[in-house]
Amino acid sequence: MDGATADDRGRWHGRVAQLSGGDPRVADAFNKASKASANGQIEPVRAAADPDAEWLLELNPTLTFRPTAIAELIVGVYSARHAAHPTNSVSTIAIDSRTAKPITLADLFRNQQDGLNRLSEQTKIIFPQVYGGTTPDEEGARPIADNFANWIPTSAGMELHFNDYQFGHGLPVITVPWSALTDVLAPDMLALTHN
Repeated sequence: MDGATADDRGRWHGRVAQLSGGDPRVADAFNKASKASANGQIEPVRAAADPDAEWLLELNPTLTFRPTAIAELIVGVYSARHAAHPTNSVSTIAIDSRTAKPITLADLFRNQQDGLNRLSEQTKIIFPQVYGGTTPDEEGARPIADNFANWIPTSAGMELHFNDYQFGHGLPVITVPWSALTDVLAPDMLALTHN
């Protein structure tokens, strides 16, 4: 997904994962979601970039395979000439390999708000253990979907990826163990907790 602005001052290099083989419905759903996820990082940068500055956006994917899901993490780094430092971006997708559908937070939890409340509570506990300091910024840990939209299922738990400046500069990552979530997961999503 490489491209450039008409004047060639802005450029993007977006590597995204594309699946082939296996269940064609799953591969198709994943491939479409992967491209949409990358475009979700590219388009806002194109729209907001200073037209007089040279800039580059690089996207790099990481795939995760679970018995019942395929997930992708895309990390972006935007750098512009004369900027103080690069800006990071992140997006994730999780596709249920049983249904070939994206797994949303509403799908993941029996009750989405109960799940968000739990993620907020766990973030306030785990974040200081991983990064030191005090409880993270209340606004960034509020139990709303936007704060926890970027996640992937792993064997250890729900890996949360936070946006740049959600808790300061950078892309912090924490993992909420499945054991802290099993009572709020939707019954058909309990399969994510198994290896």
